[in-house]
Amino acid sequence: MKFDKPAGENPIDQLKVVGRPHDRIDGPLKTTGTARYAYEWHEEAPNAAYGYIVGSAIAKGRLTALDTDAAQKAPGVLAVITASNAGALGKGDKNTARLLGGPTIEHYHQAIALVVAETFEQARAAASLVQAHYRRNKGAYSLADEKQAVNQPPEDTPDKNVGDFDGAFTSAAVKIDATYTTPDQSHMAMEPHASMAVWDGNKLTLWTSNQMIDWCRTDLAKTLKVPVENVRIISPYIGGGFGGKLFLRSDALLAALAARAVKRPVKVML
Repeated sequence: MKFDKPAGENPIDQLKVVGRPHDRIDGPLKTTGTARYAYEWHEEAPNAAYGYIVGSAIAKGRLTALDTDAAQKAPGVLAVITASNAGALGKGDKNTARLLGGPTIEHYHQAIALVVAETFEQARAAASLVQAHYRRNKGAYSLADEKQAVNQPPEDTPDKNVGDFDGAFTSAAVKIDATYTTPDQSHMAMEPHASMAVWDGNKLTLWTSNQMIDWCRTDLAKTLKVPVENVRIISPYIGGGFGGKLFLRSDALLAALAARAVKRPVKVML
């Protein structure tokens, strides 16, 4: 392919949608702060309680003890949800780690408990009273150290080197030979991961911020071990996702578990 003259017309030029400007219907609402995200449909969840997640303090190991007595006795607390009292849970297809950890810990800050209280502040204060004890296991945390253990591309991968690099580099008048690294990064969406769960008998309605509604619905049903037709997912807007909201997340599952336990709507935000 040469770029030495203007390109002629091609099939891409005939497209009506791809590559064409379009109005962002939800743009003005999001940029003016008037878009109502999943957590904000308060009238759909009257008398809602609030959940606050307790995350694992280790990255890999085992939860040997979890003392929730002080948290359960704290002002406003309605329940403390853990893997030991949440009932038998399944696992969806899209997540590698379980969304409620214990006794096995699979990653740092994996949810190990959810404190549910009348107010967010009460839930947060009580969560600080939960005492967790761990047995650490050896883990792999350095990409550089594990470089040789990664999956290698197949042998028939096309050659990505063109020309004589070594010869050109050797004969170059000026050489720059450096290694650049970038730190770990995480998404920072303007709408956080946040969910609101309401049960009506054995049917669950969940307001959540999710990019793939069907994946979320299917995995939530599998995890809760309920028929998929009993789960309804509502995601009014997505205030940024970037792939981080493709799958079922712990806020959604824990909101559903908590709402079922306390028999009233529950909101959970990461």
